[in-house]
Amino acid sequence: MSPRNSPDAVCEMLHKTSCKRIIAQQSLSALVSAVQTLMVEKNSSVEVVQLPFLHDIFPTISGEDVVVEPYPRTSRTPQPDDVVLILHSSGSTGFPKPIPQTNQTILEWCLTPIIYRSRDKNICWGGTSLPTFHTMGIYIQFYAPLTSGEFIGLFTPQYPAPPVVPNPQNTLATTKLVGCNGIVIMPSYVEEWAQSPENAKYLTSLDVLVFAGGPLSDANGDKLVASGVNLCSIYGATEFGAPTMIFDTDDTQGPDSDVKTSADWAWLQLSNTVNTRWVPQGDGTYELQTLTCATHHPAVKNLSDVEGYATSDLFRPHPRKKGLWKIVGRTDDVIVLGAGEKIVPIPQEGYLSSLPFVKGVTMFGRGQTQAGVLIEPAPDAAIDPTDETALETFRERIWPFVEEANKLAPAFARIFKEMILVTHPAKPMARVAKGTVMRKLVLAEYDEEIQRLAPTNKVAPPSEWTAEVIEEWLLQQAMTINKGQEPSAVVDIFEQGFDSLSASFLHNHLIGALHSSSDPAAQAIADKIPQDFIFTHPTLQRLAGVVAHLVHPDSSSELPRSQEEQIAHLVEKYTVDLPNFTSASTNGSLDGAVVLLTGSTGSLGSHILAYLLQSSDVRRVYTLDRGSGSLERLKASFVDRSLPIELLQSDKLVACSGVLSRVDLGLDPAIVQEIQRSVTHIIHNAWKLDFNLSVSSFESHIAGTRTLVDFSAGCTVPVKFLFSSSVTSAQSWNAAEALVPEHVLTNPRIAVGHGYGESKYVVERLLADAKSRGLDTLSLRIGQLSGSTHTGAWNVSDWVPIIVKSSVALGCLPDLDGTVDWTPVDVAARTIVDAVATPGSLPDVINIVHPRPATWSAIFSSVNESVGGTLQLIPFDAWLVRVEARSATATEHDFDRIPAIKLLRFLRSFVAPTKDLVGARGAGEQPLYDCSRAQAISPTLKDAEPIGANGVGMWLKYWATKEPSGFCLDRDL
Repeated sequence: MSPRNSPDAVCEMLHKTSCKRIIAQQSLSALVSAVQTLMVEKNSSVEVVQLPFLHDIFPTISGEDVVVEPYPRTSRTPQPDDVVLILHSSGSTGFPKPIPQTNQTILEWCLTPIIYRSRDKNICWGGTSLPTFHTMGIYIQFYAPLTSGEFIGLFTPQYPAPPVVPNPQNTLATTKLVGCNGIVIMPSYVEEWAQSPENAKYLTSLDVLVFAGGPLSDANGDKLVASGVNLCSIYGATEFGAPTMIFDTDDTQGPDSDVKTSADWAWLQLSNTVNTRWVPQGDGTYELQTLTCATHHPAVKNLSDVEGYATSDLFRPHPRKKGLWKIVGRTDDVIVLGAGEKIVPIPQEGYLSSLPFVKGVTMFGRGQTQAGVLIEPAPDAAIDPTDETALETFRERIWPFVEEANKLAPAFARIFKEMILVTHPAKPMARVAKGTVMRKLVLAEYDEEIQRLAPTNKVAPPSEWTAEVIEEWLLQQAMTINKGQEPSAVVDIFEQGFDSLSASFLHNHLIGALHSSSDPAAQAIADKIPQDFIFTHPTLQRLAGVVAHLVHPDSSSELPRSQEEQIAHLVEKYTVDLPNFTSASTNGSLDGAVVLLTGSTGSLGSHILAYLLQSSDVRRVYTLDRGSGSLERLKASFVDRSLPIELLQSDKLVACSGVLSRVDLGLDPAIVQEIQRSVTHIIHNAWKLDFNLSVSSFESHIAGTRTLVDFSAGCTVPVKFLFSSSVTSAQSWNAAEALVPEHVLTNPRIAVGHGYGESKYVVERLLADAKSRGLDTLSLRIGQLSGSTHTGAWNVSDWVPIIVKSSVALGCLPDLDGTVDWTPVDVAARTIVDAVATPGSLPDVINIVHPRPATWSAIFSSVNESVGGTLQLIPFDAWLVRVEARSATATEHDFDRIPAIKLLRFLRSFVAPTKDLVGARGAGEQPLYDCSRAQAISPTLKDAEPIGANGVGMWLKYWATKEPSGFCLDRDL
């Protein structure tokens, strides 16, 4: 049974089969627990048995005198109709259905060509990537070795680690290691292998490469065959097996012969042991039905006139070679996108079909990156779709209803305005007698129009490429992408609901508009727009100006500021009119520190809060966080990171909800007065973590810091202001100058890079100016934080776990020369609390980095060991190429399993050219930092233990509790 089934689906099959016992592995505990709960609710129960480890089943036996007890023979003679095991259908249109396998079924499956022809050829199959609950998994991992005596290639069990997760890289590596001469695989793996000449060369050494389960692109299939690969397509299903021919090509008679040749790799022949019936669909395709005969008994029978099974699979015959067929789709309504997502269009089609001005609706998108819809207007609303004005008017009319229909479907099934196609009155939708639209015939008739409707090539461009017109056009595009919410042109779009995915859509819309423009200058720059263009220019007004200048450089559009100029501008803007920091009393707090802490619900913030509450030197802690229910969010944060939740019951704690955009911090006047009378320390730790954004996207955070600085001027007690800065505030430091020093850096050039570090630099400069006016400030230049030394807790949204999660999906880890000075989050938090307790004036800057760095290679080798030891370490730039390749056609599914796609701009900095830089460098050509001042302030940092394999293992265990499918090797790729 597939672990990808929902708990409800599992319970349904358990009930139908009267099954009372489940054998499962530990990583499936969440699913199993849900199943047990549901079974109890259904007044039933199920026994759960943990799958034993291989070494428990087959212990090592030494000595020749060991007596092996024979397996007891049954007293009953097996009968052909006896059920041996039960598989199940895919469940793509409902709950999966149990499908019994009898002795007769198994014998007939073992007589299909995939079994006996491979036995005759002495094929040792590579079966690493085939799930055993799939038909092909049963064929290759069970029946093939049972009938041939040949071994098969599987991953080596890594006790006690969970099973290895297959991917294209480790699958091919294991196949080579075992010495297999045949592979059965899904087409997505073949697509990736075809990109590498080295892989293609190896594949030519195999006797056969078989793909099944979906289509393979003609370009890659032809390329592999041309290089000498014996490529073969097979077809089957759990309901009737896989009665497809194999080793059935003959190249001796030339390509024009009537027999199948290697060039016909995409076409298949069915075995003569199967009785087939081909049912014409009226469009040149045929549904395959397999009928019961003496040599083949389908396990499921669903025909009314004869015993047999209607597959719902559609084929078309070879135009010249009799007996060759190619699968082209299904009779049901499931649309399979190019990335494998399945769309059931009925909800969206049904909603749109109900509109009075709509006569017919057919969604499309098989094999494409996104779905579209073909609309047939009612007779009184018919238009000529070649009339651009009429087409746009109709799209505007139906668009609000399409948005409503989109709410009925998953995100990947969303229809965008430019993917609305309208029928021509001269070519109405074909229908059967009862009025039902003939989907396949309609899509065939409109295939040319659908192919022309490429998502990135047919976006209606602005009427002219001036800044004003482009800005209005961008506003419309952004509103469409952002679910109808009207954005502001002057506010950062990432503060208005945009994220990486919606930025990608806007990027694609812009590229499409440039391509489809009649202006040659616009077309010329279409392919020169970088992937991070939207992030670099995050307001629509600024974006419009930049595009206008790129299209027509001699226009009056203002050139955007350089990054260095932007930084300098923000420093100047937020240091104007700083107050002088005098106070009514200079005695300070005689009975302990009173701390105002922002950002207390994050990883670092919650650890800081825990240690402040534990400290006898701290009298009171005010937390200031956005949104309501701050105490509840603090509790959730403590639970998530295994911090002592009882600390939150301390009388020291006052949890406040407020905002930094208001001078009173959004607090009750009495609380404001209480804080300003007593606070001795402000720890400003709240900041957005996003390496894609430009510095302008952080301006609200910079402004909030200025608000806190001004708030400090009204405090009775002289305040010490500590700011959680970042080592990336010096991300362009020249290593020829050795270590980054612990003092304020006045040249904005050293901060240039991603906007996160640039914004931290602006605040360091702001606080340096405030220090000169009497405010005691300390910028805590914090390096990369790693998991806690006690729990391994490390946010899965951070860039290191993102790399690890992406690597599990890609099958390889990135390697770098050099060291990393990552600091465990609890060590960094204690260091900050140590700074709070420091007597006298604070230094202006300290660098909180690990004083005992580890090598990148050692850490990622430990990561590899923790996930089973099957991920290859490859150079970082080669790893990055693989991520970039996936980003070109990334779907929502890809963004989830390979989240490094969202961080490409940041990750490229690890391999940016630095040939002019010499001196001490960390991994990825990153600067190294002096931390002597930090160690002098903090005994915790001074005595910190280096990161080792145990710490890395704790990280992986923590990540796996948060995203089992992302960090465990039993996930679905």
